[in-house]
Amino acid sequence: MSVRGCYTDFHIDFGGTSVWYHIHRGGKIFWLIPPTPLNLEIYESWVLSGKQGDIFLGDKVEKCQRIELKQGYTFLIPSGWIHAVYTPEDTLVFGGNFLHSFNIPTQLRIHNIEDRTR
Repeated sequence: MSVRGCYTDFHIDFGGTSVWYHIHRGGKIFWLIPPTPLNLEIYESWVLSGKQGDIFLGDKVEKCQRIELKQGYTFLIPSGWIHAVYTPEDTLVFGGNFLHSFNIPTQLRIHNIEDRTR
């Protein structure tokens, strides 16, 4: 459950896991950045800068897309994708994180970024 007005800044889900979301009620807005080598390098520098509140990461990367999810939508975020989330209205979401064998190199790359940015 998320209340209206919540925002989660750009992040990569732990361990490079993939994520599924189903919007049962309400809606979410996502900003998505593909995990290219350059974007991951920019992301890592942004995390280490300590200036996340001053810099909108979407303005610094190669490409950032906005997507709006509405009630009844199901959405999959592939391994390693950098994303931010805004909740424009009270929302009930079902979802989860999972690992799989199709993106092991990306999952390991994200694990290494996590080690360097802790």
